[in-house]
Amino acid sequence: MEINPVYTGSSANLSENLGVSEALINKAKLGNQAAFTEIYNLYFKKIYKFIYFRVSHKEVAEDLAEDVFVKAYGKISSVNQTRSFESWLYQIARNAVIDYYRGKKQDIPLDEMENVLEYESNIVAEVELQDRQKTFLKLLKELKPDQQLVIKMKFLENLENSEIAAILHKNEGAIRVIQHRAIARLQELLKQQTNE
Repeated sequence: MEINPVYTGSSANLSENLGVSEALINKAKLGNQAAFTEIYNLYFKKIYKFIYFRVSHKEVAEDLAEDVFVKAYGKISSVNQTRSFESWLYQIARNAVIDYYRGKKQDIPLDEMENVLEYESNIVAEVELQDRQKTFLKLLKELKPDQQLVIKMKFLENLENSEIAAILHKNEGAIRVIQHRAIARLQELLKQQTNE
């Protein structure tokens, strides 16, 4: 199956935050390409962004995102519950990033690599972030790896706590605790910096 990247300008983007319905998944499970294309339109932008923040390369992120949807199309019949669909899709994306770095034979341990903000210099250069944003990215590096990851997913990727919990295989309460401690630590670091 060939899927064209049509997420830009798609009317499906208007319902991006509504998620995917059980009926739509069931149609896609039965091989309905129009239903799967609608799923693709709902999620491509989010999956692309998730991957881009981990590989820092536009073309690689596009290729990996396309691969995610090809794999998802081939395995969509294995989805049992609609509410777990999005986390299932993110898990495929996460595995694609891991496979990408394995293929590059990086010397960096994969679990550490995922928690490092490798992409700030590209974003800073491309978007010319304001001083507050640069400070935020700098202070973010001083957090524990799990705190960095939760903050990135929550505020840079705009994921819900339930989505983050599913991706990280933790419960929502644990995610809220990590997020709360990370924000408190960021506030403390910012206060220290302004007092210098």
